[in-house]
Amino acid sequence: MRLFTALDLPDDIRAQYADLQAPAALDAQWTDPQQFHVTLRFIGDVDTAQATDYEAALASIEAPTAECVPYGLSVLPSRRNPSVLIVGLERRARLLSVYQSVTDALEEQGLEPESRKYRPHVTLARLDDLSAETVHRFLSEQEPEELPSFTADAVHLYESTLTPEGAIHERRASFSLNTPVD
Repeated sequence: MRLFTALDLPDDIRAQYADLQAPAALDAQWTDPQQFHVTLRFIGDVDTAQATDYEAALASIEAPTAECVPYGLSVLPSRRNPSVLIVGLERRARLLSVYQSVTDALEEQGLEPESRKYRPHVTLARLDDLSAETVHRFLSEQEPEELPSFTADAVHLYESTLTPEGAIHERRASFSLNTPVD
């Protein structure tokens, strides 16, 4: 099974972010809004025993609720080579605390350390073979004035199944975030 950890968006925020999707303006593989999430750590393919160990490790995390503040529309991995359209999230202390707690718990159970800097975001679309110029034009025409922030009060362990239409994510377990903020 293929696993990852994530924060969910409240339904009202999910709907507002879905309004940013513009299939008529950009030929991309748009993410089903019901699949929107903020990935914390991708775990990858594991067997049942590993999944059980990771789930037990996540049950012990202590972290505050995660404050998710968007900075706008952006792309990954870079503006020069855009392949994913995102709502980028600021690297705020509480969100980073949750990320670090999840990372520490998973790595204590044997998950390899992440080699890339954590870039919190919500994926709106996969851009496939679109040119950077096409994507930049879309970004300049679509930039919203203000995007709503939200607070996540739980970390979720998801199982991801790849299909030709995109990944389908099913929640396996949830873990409350409630450590008091100093």
